[in-house]
Amino acid sequence: MKSKKRHIYSLITLLLCVGLSIFAYRYFVLDVPLTESETVNSWMVEANLRFTADTNKPVKASFIIPYLPPYFAILDEYFVSHNYGVTTNLEGYNRETVWSLRRGHGPQSLYYRAIFRDIDNANLNLGKPPLPKIKTLPDSTLSAVDAITSNARQSSADIQTFAQSVIKELNKKEDGNAKILVGTQADDPHIIAAAITVLNQAHTYAMPIKGIFLSEQQNKAEFHWYLSVYNGKTWSFIHPRTGSSGLPHDFLIWQYGMDTPYTLYGGKKPIFTLTVSPTPLNALSIAKTRGVQTESQLMRFSLLQLPIHVQETYKILLTVPVGAFIILLLRNFIGLKTFGTFMPVLIALAFRETHVIWGISLFVLIIFFGLLARFYLDQLRLLLVPRLAAILTIVIILMIFISILSENLGLEHGLSVALFPMVILTMTIERMCITWDERGPSEAIRSGIGSLFAAVIAYTVMSNPAVEYLFFAFPESLLVLLALILWFGQYRGYRFTELLRFKAVAFPEKK
Repeated sequence: MKSKKRHIYSLITLLLCVGLSIFAYRYFVLDVPLTESETVNSWMVEANLRFTADTNKPVKASFIIPYLPPYFAILDEYFVSHNYGVTTNLEGYNRETVWSLRRGHGPQSLYYRAIFRDIDNANLNLGKPPLPKIKTLPDSTLSAVDAITSNARQSSADIQTFAQSVIKELNKKEDGNAKILVGTQADDPHIIAAAITVLNQAHTYAMPIKGIFLSEQQNKAEFHWYLSVYNGKTWSFIHPRTGSSGLPHDFLIWQYGMDTPYTLYGGKKPIFTLTVSPTPLNALSIAKTRGVQTESQLMRFSLLQLPIHVQETYKILLTVPVGAFIILLLRNFIGLKTFGTFMPVLIALAFRETHVIWGISLFVLIIFFGLLARFYLDQLRLLLVPRLAAILTIVIILMIFISILSENLGLEHGLSVALFPMVILTMTIERMCITWDERGPSEAIRSGIGSLFAAVIAYTVMSNPAVEYLFFAFPESLLVLLALILWFGQYRGYRFTELLRFKAVAFPEKK
């Protein structure tokens, strides 16, 4: 006995571990959402280069596009042009797209469109940069650099805080040294250029980055600047005005360096624009696409890859074990009496199309006339098999009659009577009649009402969109459900109705 219990509890533990492990992997690694309507924050970014091509001359244009930006992932990207050849290249830390045409004429328009989604990964894998280039500076500039460096070192403890202090020193408008380095135009690019000069002289590598804020943009976007500094192990980002460290989560890095974002040969009057528009996407669709791109075997051999009409069938079938689990709880723990286990579940499936009120009405109607026919057949003293065949035939005749009558009366819900499982109806009539004869009409009616009540409860759970989706997107949940069924199947104690029935014995009143 102990070995059997050990075996079944080991099996329960195994099913729980396997089911929950696959569930966790599908959710945390493959990003399959827990709800079908869940969306992810995503944005459509479009870069457009418009120009006029020189007549009958080769055209070559290029512009920088994002490459592995922190906090974002590229879901999809498109290169739109007319008759242009398109290539992408890595140039230093940047990725650029190159458009080429043998002969150009008139207005031209080149588009790059990409969909970005936010992610939790903020790592910037740029690798170790080269040694900073120390330039030969004029004496006045070198003196200003030394003064800024000396002040920044006094208020810093490491490379990052040193760079932050440099930015703060360069933003002091009344400081003569800052004016020498920054110049008359104290804008972000000039402050960053001055900070790079100071940091390079201190043997610290730094470079500017340009990007756009996705959350604040609706149409035309503008570039914003940050300073990126390598501290010997990782990269840090510093705001050119405040000196604060860290990159905002809605900041999309577009380019590294001071170079212009585009180049053009064989054309004139170039206009480069960026537009941003929020585009929330369905999380499940993204998970499917990502599974195909990463060649995930778990996503490849999943129900999500089946044809749509087959998926709809399995969405219904996977709720049947859930309905059976509900019946288990109602029978073994509550003590509800029903005609079998599967009859309420199948009736609950029929309720999906007939709806509860009409389903109960049609069910009661068929059972009522079926019982009358069954009592009449008792008088003919038929054997079991002929009697069941006769009841089945009568049930079908009743279903046809109700459908035709409903059609003529304009009752559309009455046509759904054909969705009831006729064999289950036949067996329900037979079992109800036997219970009527052996235990009396009250017991038969009580079991019939219990079956209908169980069917309604099962229907409520099985038709819940969240439950339906959860077991379809995470079919390994069936292993967890099976473990619970095996666990609850070990219960041998009193049911709730029995506790009420023997309340006087179990809890005698004190005098």
